[in-house]
Amino acid sequence: MSMQPLLIEIGIEEIPAGLSEKLQGNLAAAVDVLLKNHAIELDAGSWTHACTPRRILLHVNACPAKQADCDETIWGPPEKVAFDAEGKPTKAAIGFANKSGLSVADFSLADKGDGKTRYMQAVVHRSGCNVVDILAEAMPDILRKLPSPKQMKWNDGDTRDDAFIRPVRWIVARLGDAVIPFEYAGVKSGKISRGHRIAGSTGELDLHDPVMWLADQKVMAKREARIAHINRAMQVLCQAEGLKVVADDELVEEVSDLTEWPVPLLATFGEDYLRLPEEAIRITLKAHQRCFVTHDKAGNISNKFIAVANIESKEVSKVAEGNARVVNARLADAAFYYDRDPSETLDARVEKLNGVTFQEGLGMLSDQVRRMRSFVLDNARAIGADGNAAQRAAYLCKSDLTTGLVHEFPELQGYMGGVYARMDGESDAVAQAIAEHYQPAGAEDALPQSPEARAIAVAERIDKLLGYFHLGRIPTASADPFGLRRAAIGLIRLLADRTTAVEMTLDQVIHEAAKQWNQQRVTIAISHETEEQVKTFIIERLMGLADHLGLSKASIDAAISGNAQRPLYQHLAIAALLMGFADSESGQAVAAANKRIANILKKVGDVALDVDPALLLEAAEQDLYDKLCDAESSFPTEPEHQLNVLADLREAVDGFFDDVMVMAEDEKLRANRLALLARLRALFLRLADISRL
Repeated sequence: MSMQPLLIEIGIEEIPAGLSEKLQGNLAAAVDVLLKNHAIELDAGSWTHACTPRRILLHVNACPAKQADCDETIWGPPEKVAFDAEGKPTKAAIGFANKSGLSVADFSLADKGDGKTRYMQAVVHRSGCNVVDILAEAMPDILRKLPSPKQMKWNDGDTRDDAFIRPVRWIVARLGDAVIPFEYAGVKSGKISRGHRIAGSTGELDLHDPVMWLADQKVMAKREARIAHINRAMQVLCQAEGLKVVADDELVEEVSDLTEWPVPLLATFGEDYLRLPEEAIRITLKAHQRCFVTHDKAGNISNKFIAVANIESKEVSKVAEGNARVVNARLADAAFYYDRDPSETLDARVEKLNGVTFQEGLGMLSDQVRRMRSFVLDNARAIGADGNAAQRAAYLCKSDLTTGLVHEFPELQGYMGGVYARMDGESDAVAQAIAEHYQPAGAEDALPQSPEARAIAVAERIDKLLGYFHLGRIPTASADPFGLRRAAIGLIRLLADRTTAVEMTLDQVIHEAAKQWNQQRVTIAISHETEEQVKTFIIERLMGLADHLGLSKASIDAAISGNAQRPLYQHLAIAALLMGFADSESGQAVAAANKRIANILKKVGDVALDVDPALLLEAAEQDLYDKLCDAESSFPTEPEHQLNVLADLREAVDGFFDDVMVMAEDEKLRANRLALLARLRALFLRLADISRL
C-alpha cells in the first residue's frame, strides 16, 4: 500500500492566548476520527502536532494514499419474507436489492450462524477511496465545527460565509505531492505557507519536515519547545546578572501563546518603585506587559525584569527601553494609588460597600459581608479559628475593592487588603486572613494557611452558592458564568483538608449559611429546597474531583451515604479505607451481602429495629444476632477499627443467607428476621453504605 506524508496547516490572524493548543488538539482529534471511520489506521507515534498564535499544524509521516479494498457482506430479509411459496422474489426482496444497488440475482441464501433460517446474502467487493478525496470532502465541515469561545466573520474581499476564531489567511493541505483540494472561508488550500510575520517569508511548506522549515522562517512551531526555550533563556539572562527569575508557569505559557519566535530580554524599571509591595509589582508587570519579575541574591525583588519579544532585534537595548517605558508608566499608576489609598482606612471604607452591588436580586456587598461575619463568629470554634480575629477580618475583607489600586488592578484584591490592614494597625491574624480569603482559586491553587482565612473562605463560597441558586442561576453543562463550579470546588477543598480541619458536616455548613440569609432583614429567604439543590451540586462536584483526590467515585458515594454526622474530611478518609477494602475478597463479599440486604429492605419499606431473641429459631440467625450485639456494644470510634469489626461479620452474614429464609411465611418470623437485617444495616451505616461499593 502506498504511504505518503500528510500535512495540514491552517494559517490565521493571531489567536488569543490559551486557545491555539485547544484548537490544534480538536483538529487532530477530528481528523483522526475521520480516518478511523474510513478504516484508515495511523501509527500514533507518527503524528506531529504544532501550534503558534498564527497557525495550527498537523503532520503525519506515513498515511495511506488509498483505503484498502474490502469485501462487504450485505444481509437482507429472511427467506420466508424474501420469497413466496413458489420461490419467486417478493416486493420486499426486490426493494432491498434495489436499495443496495444490486439485483435479486446478486443475492444467495445463507445461514447467519444461528441455524434458525436463511437470509438473503450478497458479498460486494468495494474498492478503496482515495484519502485525498475523503479529506477534501470532510475538511470544511471539520473546520466549521471546531469548538471555540467566539467565532467571527470578516469581509475583506469576496463574501465569506464561514466563521472562525480569527480570519483564515492561508491553508496548506497535502497528501504526498497531491494538494487536498477544498475551500474554507474564501481561502483555497495549497502548498504555500508563511513564516514569521516580520522576519520570515512565504514559500512551499516542507512536506517531510514542516517544523524545521518553519524554524528557518523564524517560527518555533511547537508550543512545548517555546516554553522550554523561554525558561532556559530567562535562566541564562538571570545567571549573567546574579538574579533569579520568579517562577510563573502560567505566564510562561501565555507568552508562548503570544509569540512565534520568543526572545527574552532584560530591562529595568525605576528603582523608586521597589517601595511598592512585591505582589503589586509582579501583577502590574504580568497583567499589563506580560513581563517577569526577578529577585536579587538576597531574595529581594529587583528592579530588573524580563520581557519576551517576538523577534530577534539588532538593537536589543531599544526594545528593552520600550518595555521599560510602558512598565514605568504602569508602576507610576500603581504608586499613585498605593500612596493615596491609605488616607482612608479599611474600616472607614466598609460603609462604601453599601453602594456596591453583590448581585442584582441579592442585595449589596455590605449585606454579604454581614452574613459572612455572622457565619464565622457563630462557627469559628468548629473551623479552628479565633472568633474575634475571624469576624474582624470578615468585616474588613471586601473593603479593598473600594481602593484605587484594586480598582485599577483587580488581581490584587485580597492581597492589598492585607497590606492596607497592616498599615491600619490591624493584627497580623486579621491582615493574613484578609490576604488569603480568596484562596483556593481552583483545584490546584494553594489553600489559605490562616484558619481565620479558611473560615471566611468557607463562608463566602457557601453564601455565593446559596444566593445564586436562590435566583435560579444554576450552571448548565455548557455555561457557568458566575463561577459556581469553582466556588463549589474551592469549598470542597477547604472542607476536605485535614491540616486545619473544619469540624462541620456539609449539612451544617449549608444550614448555618442559609440561617444568615434568613435572619438578615432583607426579602430573601433560602428555602430547604435550595439548600438541598446546593448540597446535590456540591456532591456532584466532589464526584468530579474523585481522580484528583485519588479516590473512586464508588468509595466516596459509600462514605458520604453512611453516617451523615461526619465532617467531609472524615468521609474522604473513610473513602480511602474503602478503596482497598472494595478490592479485597472479603470486601467484595461484604459489599455483595450489603447490596442484598439493602434490596430486601427497600422492597418491604419501613422495618422496626426490635429483634425478639425468642424468635431466632435457626442457629445461623442466632449466631448473627449474637455477633451483631457484640459488635454494637463495643463498636470502636476509629473508622479503620470499625471496618475491621464489620468485616469480621462476613462469616455470620454468609451463614445467615445460606441457612435462613428471610421472607418466611410466618409473619412474626419474617418481621423478626427483617428487623435483624435492619439492625445489621444500621450498624454498617455508622461507617458507610457498603452496598454502594
